[in-house]
Order: sequence, then C-alpha cells, then structure tokens
Amino acid sequence: MNPRAPGRVLVFGAGGLGREILQVLRDIAASGRSAECVAFAVDPGMEAPDMVHGVPVRRDAAAMLRADTTLQVVVALGNPAAREAIVARLAAEAGARFATLLHPAAWLGETVEIGEGSIVFGFSSLTADVRIGRHVLVNPGCNIAHDCVLGDFATLAPAVAMAGGVRVEHGAELGIGARVAPRLGIGRGAMVGAGAMVIRDVAAGATVAGVPAREL
Repeated sequence: MNPRAPGRVLVFGAGGLGREILQVLRDIAASGRSAECVAFAVDPGMEAPDMVHGVPVRRDAAAMLRADTTLQVVVALGNPAAREAIVARLAAEAGARFATLLHPAAWLGETVEIGEGSIVFGFSSLTADVRIGRHVLVNPGCNIAHDCVLGDFATLAPAVAMAGGVRVEHGAELGIGARVAPRLGIGRGAMVGAGAMVIRDVAAGATVAGVPAREL
C-alpha cells in the first residue's frame, strides 16, 4: 500500500515515543514525501520542556486544531487505553484528523490495509492480506505474517513476531520479542509479556508470560 504523505503533523505526547515519531516524520521527509512535525502537544499543567529537538511543545492542542484544519494528529502514547482516550477527546473537541505513518524502511505487501492513525516503524514487515486497525502501534522490527488482523489500538512492542492468521483484538498489547503461533487469538485488552511464546489463545483481559506463555 502507499498512503498519502502525512503533511503537517501535531504529535500529542512529548516523551520517548513522541521523539521516535519525530524521527519517523523526518525520515519520511528525507525520502521526498511531505512530512513535518509542527509541534508537540501535552495537556495543560503537565511537566514538559518548551522545546524538544527544535520543535515547540504546546499545551493547547484542541485550539491549534480548530484554528488550522490542515493539521493532522499522531497520538504518541504507548498505553492503548490512554491513546484511545486522547483520540476520542481530540475528535470530540476539535474534529481532529489523524495521520497514518509508515516509515520508509518498513516493508509492506501490496494487499496490506492500515487504518487511520496507525504507525508502522522501520524494519518491520507486513506480508500479504494483513489488516491493521485504527491507531495501532507497530514498533521497530516486528514481523507480521499473512492474514493477521490487528484490532484498533493494539500495540506491538519491538521485535514481536506473529505467524499467519493471528488475530489481535482491540487494545491488546504484546511485549518486546513476543512470539505468537499460527491462527491464534489474543483477546481484547490482553497483555502478552516480553519474550513470551504464545501457543494457545489468550482470553480477553488476561496477562500471559513465559515459554510457553501461561496466564499469570
């Protein structure tokens, strides 16, 4: 797939993930496509510097979006529930539009579908007939095989590997280096620990860890 260039972007969140997303935008721009982080945004009263890597930090995200309808938003919060809450708030308060970011070093098959607001970092691969929902976070070095489905607000930490036909439901999280065997389901809001090897379905809301993964 080849989504449109993100253009001018407001990054909500000025922490580590926000700085990583800034680099994604700069790498997209270096590849010749239109991409610019015009500002970071945080909630009023939240401690944050006035500038991050030369980009100003603002505390009036909704006002900025209402004043400039060309801006798109990326929500730079790793926690799925927090990300979902900010997305809902900015949509309600300012009619926010959300950018979809694909790092130039990510490899995507032509039949991959990616929803609004999702981010795929570099050195990740998404092969054939993969479907990614809205506001999904795919960190660097993930491998997602054919026919996998990631629900809205799912989060994959770096180096997650999923065999074919895996379904990850809304808001589930997979920790760094987790592995998932073919045709399994990871339930809504579930959490898979770092380095886990998932060989059976994970129930909604469950936390699993270990090799093989067991519920804690």
